Amino acid sequence: MIDIAASHRKRLGCSKIAQALGLSSLGTAYQLWEQYTGRAPWPNIGNQLRVALGEPMEDVLRPFVADLLGRDLRRDRKEYLHESLPLIGHVDYRASALNGEKRPVVDMKTSLGWGARNRFGADGTDEVDDDVLLQMQGYLLLTGAQTAYVAALVPGPELKLFTITADPDIHALIAEGLENFWWHVTNDMPPDPQTLTDAGRRWAQSLAGQTVTADEDALALLAQLRDLKARQKALDYERDLAELALKTRLGTAEALIGPDGKPLCTWKTSTRRSVDTAALKSAGLYETYTKVTESRTFKLKGEK
Repeated sequence: MIDIAASHRKRLGCSKIAQALGLSSLGTAYQLWEQYTGRAPWPNIGNQLRVALGEPMEDVLRPFVADLLGRDLRRDRKEYLHESLPLIGHVDYRASALNGEKRPVVDMKTSLGWGARNRFGADGTDEVDDDVLLQMQGYLLLTGAQTAYVAALVPGPELKLFTITADPDIHALIAEGLENFWWHVTNDMPPDPQTLTDAGRRWAQSLAGQTVTADEDALALLAQLRDLKARQKALDYERDLAELALKTRLGTAEALIGPDGKPLCTWKTSTRRSVDTAALKSAGLYETYTKVTESRTFKLKGEK
């Protein structure tokens, strides 16, 4: 039996193409690089319910998808490896071929998480997010098929079907992006950070006394950041005034109701438990149960 988890640590699985290219909503290229270079652990998904339900749910959906396509579906246990790229693929099903075509790829998305509504558009279209689109294009690149069908089970539940056609331009983008990402892996060189979280992870500690002299680009960035912060402060003030006006209307009421009787906003009482640090200090226990963590704080000088 193929150890999919192990093989995906030596090559890049199609579901990670978007992340490697810096186009994923599920993670950054830097975070993926950390995993491939051993700086971060691989996520343990073996005990997740959605994973355990994956293949059984696919078998449940199989006759419905076959009926929608008007084709037979056959499980595909083959491991697809690209001859020159560090790319690997394991597809769910292959559909029966029509008119001499290569058997289309059929992929099942069975997670009923509410985020699925943002990943998929109108039924019968090709409106899928970048993660799914690039995964399917990766499968098409590996198999040589011209068509991939995505059967997505979304909250409702509702079964939607999307058609993805092989695109040589996207295949070229994938090839270039994977070669670039894999260069960073094999040379142990981190890709550029995409988010503030990436930057914080890459440069977790500062060196005492080390400074960098500002050039024209840095000075321009500082001016831009100060301007953005000033505008954000003004927007925050206007937001707070609007929220105050709504809370003044609510008073002791817990909800503002629209003409249709549905709540438009709520202001409900909630209870939160917290630790009494003063009591811990007086009992001499504060230091014993205090956890010290390090982080870097970014500040603009002269800013209040």
